[in-house]
Amino acid sequence: MKRAEELIEKYNLGTATPEEKAIVESWYLKYKTSPSDLKPADLLEEHRLGLEKLQQALREKKVIKFKLPISIAACLLLFLGIGWFVMNSEEKMNEEQFVSNFLPETNAVILTLADGKKVTISENNIGEIVTEDHFSISQTVDGQLVYTVIDDGKEKISVSDAYNTIETPKGHQYKLILPDGSHVFLSSASQLRYPVRFSEKERRVELIGQAHFEIVPAYSTLKISSSSRSDRIPFIVKAGNQEVEVLGTQFSVNAYEDDDIVETALIEGAVRVSLIGREAEVLLKPGQKAVNDVHTSKLKVEEFEVTDLKAWKEGYFIFNNENIKDIMKKLSRWYGFEVEYVGNMTDVAFQGNYLRTRDVRHLLKTMEMANSLQFEIIDKNNERRIIVKRKNP
Repeated sequence: MKRAEELIEKYNLGTATPEEKAIVESWYLKYKTSPSDLKPADLLEEHRLGLEKLQQALREKKVIKFKLPISIAACLLLFLGIGWFVMNSEEKMNEEQFVSNFLPETNAVILTLADGKKVTISENNIGEIVTEDHFSISQTVDGQLVYTVIDDGKEKISVSDAYNTIETPKGHQYKLILPDGSHVFLSSASQLRYPVRFSEKERRVELIGQAHFEIVPAYSTLKISSSSRSDRIPFIVKAGNQEVEVLGTQFSVNAYEDDDIVETALIEGAVRVSLIGREAEVLLKPGQKAVNDVHTSKLKVEEFEVTDLKAWKEGYFIFNNENIKDIMKKLSRWYGFEVEYVGNMTDVAFQGNYLRTRDVRHLLKTMEMANSLQFEIIDKNNERRIIVKRKNP
């Protein structure tokens, strides 16, 4: 395995021969794996297995030339799941004493009721939180909000017109079970507005930010048959200048107000994405996402990796050949810091995954190993800021 370690080091230092570069690149593309849980023992084992596979590739001497859109050095550093970083810098990391952990902020989730009352939801709020005439709200032991509609035969119109809003702070995601039984995983710095009881015509919610939806079918009781497809009550997500209409499916919507695009990615089922006030609409199949340019109001359909979306749901950042500015925007929403750039960042991109509960300093140090960036962290006097500097070639 020593030969494999030496080859990776030469690649990152830029001293590898063209043949050696081709071996590393072909190995990376062939043996790219899904995210690990980042436990130290698993990291080292993942690193060892990766080196064994590379060592095998060296013995076979298969050379395949690739032209990749981003720095493979950056890809390798993140792909190794911080394992390469742990293996080569473990002693340094153990000795290093951070001034303070640069971890996600831990502010509580805020629930705003129809009457404007705000309820703070923390991990300690187990059991019933709110009780009204027609519904109750409780939080389970595993930290998810559950609505229970009380059907006492009384008039339901007032309840259907009552909307609640749940808002997650930076560094926090939350799972919500809507009154119809659908599940919503609300990401950091996001908010969802929804009725206490859905109507018989449609189930409509409004999203700002990012959320993953698992929608259960619902049938209208206003018709004779309650099992035909035509009796199903559609679920509609309004996000920015678009609407997503579904019947029963799994999908995610990314619609932060400061982003230039809104993305809707489908895991299973079918959804229709349409632009409000325009005729543009697309129908998605599993494994497809709709990309909505909010400035031009144009929709296009692209393929995506379903495993990446599942990894995001499980708590990972997923970076697919993304520019450093897009990466830092995602990190700042989670960890709660401001970002400043020094130098041209146009061609700086990374690929990989990172567990969101870890200290961001580890990720920044790993990206620095690509030898293109330097990060300066300012975390004092209530100021959390990261300066991203482009190194001179």
